[in-house]
Amino acid sequence: MDPQQHKIHLSDKAVAIYHVVYSREGFEETAQTLFKLVQEAQRLHPGRKRILFLDIEGHRNKSGGFDADMVELQSEFLLGFLGRFLSEIHTPLVQATNPKEQENDLPPALIVQDAG
Repeated sequence: MDPQQHKIHLSDKAVAIYHVVYSREGFEETAQTLFKLVQEAQRLHPGRKRILFLDIEGHRNKSGGFDADMVELQSEFLLGFLGRFLSEIHTPLVQATNPKEQENDLPPALIVQDAG
């Protein structure tokens, strides 16, 4: 695995989680990776504020926007599910601060189901 693809970094105020989505990765692989990174940050630094920074390489449609997988990842998965376990989210499409206290009780596993 590429050591530059993701990192967990502790500062005085928060844990920064950084991940790069490469063009070869799809939605499910990326969702699982992000979930595991948040779990690891909680395990290493329990209760510390977590801030996610996400970069995306490739994954573009013909119009130059993000493909459906990366739109779903940023808008639905991060905001709709994983965001409650984070204090902030920084992605190419989304910059968000959790208006509530971040949750620290992560489930033991992520099960991704097709909505169809």
